Amino acid sequence: MGTEHQSKVVKSLFDGFYHLYPSLEQQWAYYARYIDFMLREPTSQPYLDLRSLIGHKDYFILSTNVDTQVEKTFPDERICNYQGSFAHLQCKQPCCDELFEASPYVERMLAGMAGFEIRSEDVPRCPHCGWQLVPWVRDDTFLQGAAWRESLGRYERFVRERSDRRVLLLELGVGEMTPGIITLPFWSMTAKLPDAHLLSVNISGDSAPLQLGSKAEAILADLSMLLSAARTGDEQRSSSRRVSCVDA
Repeated sequence: MGTEHQSKVVKSLFDGFYHLYPSLEQQWAYYARYIDFMLREPTSQPYLDLRSLIGHKDYFILSTNVDTQVEKTFPDERICNYQGSFAHLQCKQPCCDELFEASPYVERMLAGMAGFEIRSEDVPRCPHCGWQLVPWVRDDTFLQGAAWRESLGRYERFVRERSDRRVLLLELGVGEMTPGIITLPFWSMTAKLPDAHLLSVNISGDSAPLQLGSKAEAILADLSMLLSAARTGDEQRSSSRRVSCVDA
């Protein structure tokens, strides 16, 4: 998705999203390609491995990723995209509590794009007020509307209804940018819930808080390799059980 203009001004996809472009037409030229890339990208193997490991269990996914991978892998009723998703757009004001599918807007922009600039008439506009639409991802205008509140409510209800049961909190590849969404609440739940345990997996970072004692463990590892190994081991155990059943 690179272009000569883009290579001169940005060093990564993330930088490109926050770059200050000279016009909306150039900004949306980048956004359109960026969003199209994420929408078209197939589900990555770590997500498939995770689904293989937990898909048959009672689970819920709280995610701060906005790259559409979570919703490609797991059913909507079992996920909360706390920071939003590039699969949707919202009014920048916002004037309304409504999310818009990004795909048709992206297709139109790409079809009319010349070089690194879209047509002015293709800049996404709110159908209600005419103001600019923006990606539904966390910023100072982020829409915490009905859809967001509903998904957060599902997550909170899931935790509340299982507070007296055995609960395993998996903190997988969580960075340090927004600790108040996953990391700190998971520490708090581990401490407060009588039979909760925390397993944190990251390629770098600190160990689990000492105050949690044996209720928490931190593993420094490549998450994709760890999930792959866990899935392979799970499949081998399942195969062994099937063979034993047939032999019996």
